Order: sequence, then C-alpha cells, then structure tokens
Amino acid sequence: MSDQEETTPRGAKTHKGKRILESREPKLVEGPKQTLFIRGPKTSLSVRQLAHEWHMIKRDFSTTYNKNHEIQPFEDAKQLETFCERSQCSMFCFVSNSKKRPDNLIIGRTFDKKLLDMVELHLKEFKSQEEFATSVEIPMHARPLIVFNGEVFGFNPNHMKLHNLLTDFFFENVPIQDIKSQEIHLIISITAADDSTLAITVLQKQTHEDGIKIQEIGPRSVFDIRRTKWADDELFKKACRQPKPKAKPHEKNIVYDEVGDKRGKVFVQQQDLSTLALKKRKKLRKGDQKLKARIESQDQQAEVNDE
Repeated sequence: MSDQEETTPRGAKTHKGKRILESREPKLVEGPKQTLFIRGPKTSLSVRQLAHEWHMIKRDFSTTYNKNHEIQPFEDAKQLETFCERSQCSMFCFVSNSKKRPDNLIIGRTFDKKLLDMVELHLKEFKSQEEFATSVEIPMHARPLIVFNGEVFGFNPNHMKLHNLLTDFFFENVPIQDIKSQEIHLIISITAADDSTLAITVLQKQTHEDGIKIQEIGPRSVFDIRRTKWADDELFKKACRQPKPKAKPHEKNIVYDEVGDKRGKVFVQQQDLSTLALKKRKKLRKGDQKLKARIESQDQQAEVNDE
C-alpha cells in the first residue's frame, strides 16, 4: 500500500459517520483543547505518577492511555499523530524511561493532524500530592491561574516558545467571561531560574477566618530541558491565524419585540379568483325540465303583476 493510500481519508457511509466527520472539521470558534496522556515502551513510577496527577487536574479535557506503546516522538511521530487524531486531542504528554534518557517527559501539540512543536524534559525532582499533608479537593471545571516566574521568559527565544506551549497545555482554551477571585482555586507556578532548569508547582487557594492563604498541594516537579523541536515561523503563523467571521445575512421584514420573540411580515401575491376552486353544484336532470319551466313562468307572471 502506498503512502498516498494510507493518508487518504475514508468517507462516511452513514448519517452518524457524516456527523462525526463534520464535528472533526476546523471551526471558526474552537472548543476546549483536549490532552492525550500516553506512555512509551518503558516508564518509571515517578513519571507515571506525575502524568496521572496532571491528568486529574485536567480530567475534564484529557484522555489517558494506560498501555505502553513503541513510540519515539523525535524519531517518528506518525503513530503519535494517529493517536491524537483518533482521540481528537491537539495536545499530548508522552512519558518514558530508558537508560539513555531516564524519567523522560515530552509535552507537545499538533496542528492540522501533524506535529507542530514539542519539548523534552528530564524529571529531576518530584513530590506527589500524597506526600503533602494537606487534603486536596479540586473542584470540577476549576480553571487554573498560570504564573510564569523568571526573566528568561521575556527575552530568550527558546523560553518564549516554551511559555506559549505551556500556556496552551494548562490553559486548554476554555473561554472565561468574567474572572472573579472567589472562583480561582488552583494556581500553577512555572519558574525558570536559568536556561536549562524548569520547575512546575501546583498551589491551592484556601480561605480561612484570618484571610486567604496560598498552600502548595502538589505535584511539585523540577525538570532539565533536553531536546526541543519548534515549528518554523511560517507554519506557526499559519497555526495562529484566525479566519474572519462570515457576515450574517440581513433579515428583511423581521423584528424582535421586547420579550425577544421573532416577528415578521409576510407578503402574499394577489390571488387570481377566476381559478378559485368553489363547490360544484349538480345540474338539473332531464326529468326536472317541467319544474324549471313552471318556475320560469311563475317568475314572469310575478313581473307582469308588478307592472
């Protein structure tokens, strides 16, 4: 089978399949970004636990694969792209462990069903939520407040792209109408002390009688930045491009009242009454000719008497 046959999309044969394919097509307003957590050929306990706890924080918009997969994203990402397309996930977190690269973690994203960019991290220090004394209660649909600490995020080109990638990974493109301090429960602190070290800590806002306190709930992770693969400027500009919204057609003779009900005027063409279908009456039969003549004679006699 040729590469062209492998990449040719299969058309839908049912109405349900057609609706599924239409839901996967690009939209003017994209929904929340989904994240796929996937394991490599071998994994360590620390990277598995970190991926699980991140999955629980992002549980509303994430999917996890618990089986191991023979994938090397930096060498060949086709299988990873297939898994992301199948799960409808634009972000992924790949964990693995090997003698050459122990405690390895790769965060990346896709665009147009192809790999866009990714960064490889080495988990150097890890402290799970179970090791913290505080009880963790993360409410559903809790949107985190992301804080970046470090001057390198402002001038280093590599860290500026890493800033954009991590924002996409934790923010998930969820629309927020009004930001209220009472609704902020999670804080994700991302710190870069130098060009090669990265620390990600999860905090929680707790309200007490004496005020508001910020307490670390975990997981706490410290990484060394290994390899990176960034998209070229042209592809990245294409991925960030937003199409212009289509102009809504003008609705003629339609108004909305104070309640919001839709009211409109309907213009009907003048009807030709000559073609109007009326009730057909029976004609006089032959046997009724004498009755018809008698009625006509009576009418004539009545007219003469009137004169």
